[in-house]
Amino acid sequence: MKSTVRLGFNSFFSVIFLCIFNFSFSQEEKLVKSYTDYHKTAREIVYLHLNKSTYIKGEDIGFTAYVLDKRNKKPSIYTSNLYVVIEDSNNTIVKQKLVRVKDGVASNIFEVDSSFSSGTYNIKAYTNWMLNFNEKNYYSESIQIIDLENNVKKSTALDEEDIDAQFLPESGHLLHNVTNVVGVTIKDPNGYGIPNAKGEVIDSNKNTITTFATNQFGIGNFQLMPKIGNTYSVKIKTESKDYEASLNQKIEQKGIILSLNKLKDKIYISLTTNNETFNTIKNQRYTLMIHNGVSYNLIDVYFTDNTVITSVLDKNTTSPGINIVTLLNAEDKPIAERLFFNHHGINVLKSSTINTSKTKDSVTFNINFKYLDPSLKNSFSVSVLPQDTKSYNRENNIISSTYLEPYVKGVIEQPKYYFTDTNQKKEYELDNLLITQGWSSYNWDDIFKGAPKLSYEFEQGITVKANAAPNSNGTNDQLMYSLNNEGFMISEVNPKDSYYWIYGLYPEDNTTIKMSKITEADGLKPASMYVQFFPSTIPQLNSDDSDLNFIEEKTLKLKRNNYTKNNFLKSSKNLQELDTVTVVSSPILEKRLKQHELSTDRFGRVTVVDEQDENNLIMLTDYIDQRIKSERIRTQNSNDSSFAIGRFQINYFLDDVLLTDPTILEGIFLADIESIEFNRFGIGDGYRSPNGFVKIYTKKLPSTRYDKKTTKAYEFPLTFSADKKFYIPKYKLYQNDFFKNYGVIDWKTNLTTNKNGTVTFKIAKPKVPVSIYIEGIANDGSLVAEDKKISLD
Repeated sequence: MKSTVRLGFNSFFSVIFLCIFNFSFSQEEKLVKSYTDYHKTAREIVYLHLNKSTYIKGEDIGFTAYVLDKRNKKPSIYTSNLYVVIEDSNNTIVKQKLVRVKDGVASNIFEVDSSFSSGTYNIKAYTNWMLNFNEKNYYSESIQIIDLENNVKKSTALDEEDIDAQFLPESGHLLHNVTNVVGVTIKDPNGYGIPNAKGEVIDSNKNTITTFATNQFGIGNFQLMPKIGNTYSVKIKTESKDYEASLNQKIEQKGIILSLNKLKDKIYISLTTNNETFNTIKNQRYTLMIHNGVSYNLIDVYFTDNTVITSVLDKNTTSPGINIVTLLNAEDKPIAERLFFNHHGINVLKSSTINTSKTKDSVTFNINFKYLDPSLKNSFSVSVLPQDTKSYNRENNIISSTYLEPYVKGVIEQPKYYFTDTNQKKEYELDNLLITQGWSSYNWDDIFKGAPKLSYEFEQGITVKANAAPNSNGTNDQLMYSLNNEGFMISEVNPKDSYYWIYGLYPEDNTTIKMSKITEADGLKPASMYVQFFPSTIPQLNSDDSDLNFIEEKTLKLKRNNYTKNNFLKSSKNLQELDTVTVVSSPILEKRLKQHELSTDRFGRVTVVDEQDENNLIMLTDYIDQRIKSERIRTQNSNDSSFAIGRFQINYFLDDVLLTDPTILEGIFLADIESIEFNRFGIGDGYRSPNGFVKIYTKKLPSTRYDKKTTKAYEFPLTFSADKKFYIPKYKLYQNDFFKNYGVIDWKTNLTTNKNGTVTFKIAKPKVPVSIYIEGIANDGSLVAEDKKISLD
């Protein structure tokens, strides 16, 4: 059962103070069940902090991804696979990669290489799980690329006859003979709002009914009491030209409109009907549902004696962030919707102090967050740019991407504006924006279907599925596999489906997985099987939304004649050419030269297996037993030649892969081995081999004497992108306009606080004043998004 309010009203302008009691109407129970079934499935949202928004060809695009649980805004514990793609203006994918998410955070880079030319690109990030839902839980934002060698300036002149003026009733429709609030958006052909436009609403008698003005984003509103039989037009005056447009809204003779006003800590929700409608809906039940995808409240209302009903909510009792007010009729069909934003309860942290200390060559920043709990996991990323930069024109920050964009349908210009130094003016402007947004991103047709169909799974690494063919005894052999030099692991056949399943693999770049079957008769044999990988490709994000494109007049003024690629120089890797050495063939000399070559940068004794060794000792284990005694490597039982697990204290490596079970060496012929390193003290292997190790290296080509291979390698069709170092360009000049406007100073990722709540990082000492752009999260759902100008004098 869900609680609700069901009250009548005895005055013309009545106020409902919320009270709660049970109801048992089957229709409302069906509504509640559909709603809870639809929303009980966890959702994720993702945000990318980019190091800037305008890039010069040759630079790196640095990004840190924050993947959050949509319900509580804490780091997601479900997904470790994140897809990041860059598309051009034709929606063609230019770059894409799979990155690994740990504790809700992932960092990586894209190189702005020859794949790019001057223009606007969209960078998007999403998880596989997000593809189950129609809401915009993924990340999408435009970036600008400039090729200094081919920076053809495109004309951005606007067609002055073509503006997009829309007049959007707060409740979704105009109702005859009552006061309606109408939102206004006036945009240029590129989708940007036209600021400071003036408007007059004119009736069919050429009388001015009301006026309005737009803000810097081309948004405004006005009140209108429309009459059926009258027509309305709007005269618009911009800084460059005058226009006239139709109101373009049907006036309905009957209906109910929904409106909302905020006053201090109260929210007033009004339902208004007209006299033509009142007698037909008198005493009928209507329901207000106040919800946000996590919690909800139902209020039953009735028009009894009056045409206006107003409910009063305490702002502090509503959910932090977006709240959706939906009006449903007696059949529980949604007929109107209005969004409002509650800033109370959003956990946004501000830095308490920012201190710097300088040396001759570097600057150390100490940013303290007084109200952050340092015992919780946290992560921050910081972009450091010249203070006069024109290359950081981000539309979003982590607050707008988390609390606003996933809940609205339309494209918002500069959503981060409403969450940067928020004040009463910006709260009013945000509410004005929400009037123009109409219905939320939650589709009621989907909600009434109940729990969504889940066709896409949470992904945690790569899953491998391999077919298992029974051996001659009718049983399945064990499967041994290895990747990333992390040691061999054992997989058993799943008795339910007769497949080998290997979960949670994180191969990077060109990693292969090596597989062997452990057979009773022949020991280790290459595992020749039909192998499948999940995922094997990057799934496609089907999105109908479009981001605002960059406009040169709004974002940058870069003239090719002023700047060329010689303004910054990217260092090339040093190449070293080796001299050719010719040696007279001699088995003994060849062995010594080979041993000398393989001993370079090694701390143990390297021995090369030759033909004499192969003739004297057939099996690898016999050779190792003999050499261990001569090398005096300490074992748990020096008289025991067994390779049983736990019998030796030393570590064994096969082709640099640590063997968790050294008994697999028992099936290998010495003829397949090229060299062996014996290291008594484990020097060079860190803490893994305090008692020494043996490293065995196989021949690259199969032995002509024994045609025996023990593993078969399979390539992953899709791998994770390895962490790459962010490249900071080197510039010829650090005082010219090019560097001040478009230069990069540094990009720091995966920063955490110390026990005092202080984030510390060091950069090379800059030659100009800097701005820092810091964003991040903590495990209690706290968010950080700050832009700070720093004087280093």
